[in-house]
Amino acid sequence: MVRKILPMLLVLIGLGLVGCGNYGEVEQGRVVKWDPEAKPPKVWIVPDSNTIEGKPPVYDKVPADVFELPTDTAERGADPFAALRVNLDVERKIITMYNLESGALEKLPFEVVKDDTGVSVRRKHPLVYDTTTGKEREFPVIDDAEKTITIYSRRQERLTTIKLSDTDFAKYEGKEWDAGDEVRVYYKEKGKSLRFMNVTKTDFSRRK
Repeated sequence: MVRKILPMLLVLIGLGLVGCGNYGEVEQGRVVKWDPEAKPPKVWIVPDSNTIEGKPPVYDKVPADVFELPTDTAERGADPFAALRVNLDVERKIITMYNLESGALEKLPFEVVKDDTGVSVRRKHPLVYDTTTGKEREFPVIDDAEKTITIYSRRQERLTTIKLSDTDFAKYEGKEWDAGDEVRVYYKEKGKSLRFMNVTKTDFSRRK
């Protein structure tokens, strides 16, 4: 349970609740839907069920949990980016997508067209970083003619081009093939977050 305990302690410390015995719960997962116009704003999260420190996340708890963001903007981080890819398994050649209509996971088989590993955007690898503009390249790249999708995984430092059947390719479009931000919510009442952290957009390297 270390993987879950440490995030909880970090959130509780940030809230000043450690030592008062007034613990809530923490949930971490991928954002598959984001409604900034709701009052308060709402986020849909597919939770990570893996509890083992150092192991890859497992996003398999569906349907997605819905949380209201804190009304106090000081208690929440950057607005999340939402997308529908929850896993890309290059070895098994399966991409897992979250279906918003059914609330279920959809596993789509694919062919590997190209696969590059050790591709780090932090080290400005030319496949994912444009040195001319000084910006990260945008992914996924969709090729409608070839029915291919080029996906970059920052966590795995892997750039992969996959080819799907015509039917599966048509099920999702554009940025839906991307992975949503990894976020963390602290709550006492399910569905109402007291603190919201956008893990993807938090630069932990700046913390000392």
